[in-house]
Amino acid sequence: MFDRDRIQTGEESIVKVLMGGKAIVTIRELSVLTITEELGKTTINLTSGKIAVGVAKQRMQPGERLEVHTPNAVAAVRGTVFVVEVTQQGAQGTPGPLAANTLVTCVNGAVDVAPRANLGQGTQLTPFRSVPVVGAFLGNTQSVTVQQMSQKLAGFTAPLVVGVRQGREALINQETNKLMALAAALAPESSEAGTKIQGCTSGCQAQIIPPVGLPNVQSTLKGEKLSNGGFESGSFPPGWSLGGGGQVITSLGAFTAPAGQFMGFISSGPGSLPGSLDPSGRFTQFSTLSQSFQATGGTLYTVKATYNFVSNEYPYWPTLYGGNSPFNDTFNVKIKTGTGETTLTTLSVNSAFTPNQVSQQQVGVAGFSAGGDCATCGWGYTGFKTLTFSWLAPANSGQASVVFEVGDVGDTVYPSGVLIDEVSVLQDPPLYLVQGGATLSRTRPDPLLDYHGGSAAFDSAMVVAGGSKASLAGPLLRATDTNLAAPVSLLSVLPGGSFVSTTTEPLVSLTGGNHAIGTDIAIFDLAGSGTAVDPLTGQTVATDTPLTTGGGLLAADGATITTQQVLRVDAALLEASAPIVALLRGSQLTSASDAIAVSGQSRLTSHGTSLVALDASRLVVSRGALVNVTGGSGLTVTGNLLTLSNGSTLSLLNGPLLSVSGGSFASIGGALVAFGGTGGNLLSVSNNLCGGSCALFGGIPVALLNGATVANVSIADGAVKNPSLGAIKYVSPTSALVSVSGAGSKVTVGGK
Repeated sequence: MFDRDRIQTGEESIVKVLMGGKAIVTIRELSVLTITEELGKTTINLTSGKIAVGVAKQRMQPGERLEVHTPNAVAAVRGTVFVVEVTQQGAQGTPGPLAANTLVTCVNGAVDVAPRANLGQGTQLTPFRSVPVVGAFLGNTQSVTVQQMSQKLAGFTAPLVVGVRQGREALINQETNKLMALAAALAPESSEAGTKIQGCTSGCQAQIIPPVGLPNVQSTLKGEKLSNGGFESGSFPPGWSLGGGGQVITSLGAFTAPAGQFMGFISSGPGSLPGSLDPSGRFTQFSTLSQSFQATGGTLYTVKATYNFVSNEYPYWPTLYGGNSPFNDTFNVKIKTGTGETTLTTLSVNSAFTPNQVSQQQVGVAGFSAGGDCATCGWGYTGFKTLTFSWLAPANSGQASVVFEVGDVGDTVYPSGVLIDEVSVLQDPPLYLVQGGATLSRTRPDPLLDYHGGSAAFDSAMVVAGGSKASLAGPLLRATDTNLAAPVSLLSVLPGGSFVSTTTEPLVSLTGGNHAIGTDIAIFDLAGSGTAVDPLTGQTVATDTPLTTGGGLLAADGATITTQQVLRVDAALLEASAPIVALLRGSQLTSASDAIAVSGQSRLTSHGTSLVALDASRLVVSRGALVNVTGGSGLTVTGNLLTLSNGSTLSLLNGPLLSVSGGSFASIGGALVAFGGTGGNLLSVSNNLCGGSCALFGGIPVALLNGATVANVSIADGAVKNPSLGAIKYVSPTSALVSVSGAGSKVTVGGK
């Protein structure tokens, strides 16, 4: 169409107009409008009918704007999704054309609305609010329920059914694909596609339907909420509030700031707050570092930080008490709001360190003093690690704070501290955010997201919040010869949420392509919220099952994948009947940290032949274990922990195959590693966990740490199956295949 062309829709028709790669207008039946474009301004003149408008703010130039003019109202936006409806009054007291009524509804973003007769008498609508303009008068704004919004948006259904791939590329070119996520937010799937959201009562957003085709957009993590997150001002201000002892420094011993010149440091030593001020009652003394920010209710944020936990308690006291020292200093990171708090991570002295993470270097800063040659002078360190979590702001959160705290437990003599850098809180808009008690249900057996060729970028595919549920009959995602970039996750289930898929196929399948997915958090991030005492064992275990599926989680065929972590399970139960990870035909996966991490009294149970399976493929774990079980958690594998076939390689660059700590257990019914196929397989292990010599169990080197003894480990013959078809290479005599830390941690390998 051309500038100033008139569009008039007939009965039972819908028209979509894409404008300059910046906006999309969906026009309902029996509507009349014209579109004019001038320098820096686009005007939609709606005479009658209904339209939905989506504006991509990131594509608008400074000063550029879009306005919708009706006979009696003006709606102006820079980045939002909204609906405008115009009706004619049935009668009036004076001759001439019938006067008009206009109703404007904001779906997301913000829209300014004013009567044309009095532009100074305007109001700004926020999401799920509407306002009528009756004749020349602006009415009162009203709230819109999720059910009302769903009904309103249902009228803008697109004729192209999601899931029908034939002819897509011929119908929609690449530039159109860049806007389809925006278009789909206005157009829920038709009933044929079998997807719906229902039952949402509060704090919900409208349906977020994924793009049809291949959106080629950059990551939309945005809106940094913190100031001075890298401490590059050289001090805590602006932004940070210190409680107790702390200082902005450039180095601590051999550790320098991981980014920039400065980093923050807080200590539980002299200058700390007294334990009487600790609401939890755990600490004898402690220090905190916090920063407040404005959080929008129902918005998903990604919280990031780099930290290095250090303690003068280690190694002397945990060793003396066999890994159960009462002097168990602790470091926490939390998000606090007026309605409660969320703990993002907790580290304690008894389980945080290994014998090769000890320094005798003399240091002294902000109350932390350690180092020297005496028995208690050494200090443990974790090294710099990255913390990344998804956090959904409560519906009425308002002011929130990110809080770091470190405290002494059991004494006030031997301090601990934490180095902090690169702290950020960014908004994460996923393709699907199911929250506020909503249920997303899809009955089609094909993947919810299906990509073919090209590239696609988004921050998260799906996030399911507490009290909400997603139910699919098919997989979550399938990509063929597509390059995916999804830094946060493909699936995150927050505490109290539920994701169920009845498919027996892998939840995510990648064929070909180069993928950077879960590079901030994990490809699959699963969290629960409840625990209970198991009457059979007396152990406290998680009770939530955030994910249920009939197949494996990740399958790759000739694909290259880079991630922070494949799977993170925290305070949750997970059962798998197929490999969690299956790599085929030249696939390569690189995990920056533990490929599979199980924590917070979780239970991971695998009923398949193998937990991880590689066939003519390669997996690299840069730092950490293939599987890390910690925090009173349990791993039960009926078959093999790892299978390598047809020239496959697993490289553990700085960690073991299996790590068990913090009173956790691992029970492997089959082998630790099974070699197969035509042979030529390699398991390469590099770490210094044993410090000195490792304990050997049937030829398997095991690191016994922090009070663990030979009684904690049972490894039967056959822990390495088909040894003639592969080899295990240990880089040094101190490299361990299995690590067991703590007197209460246990490993059993049946070798069946």
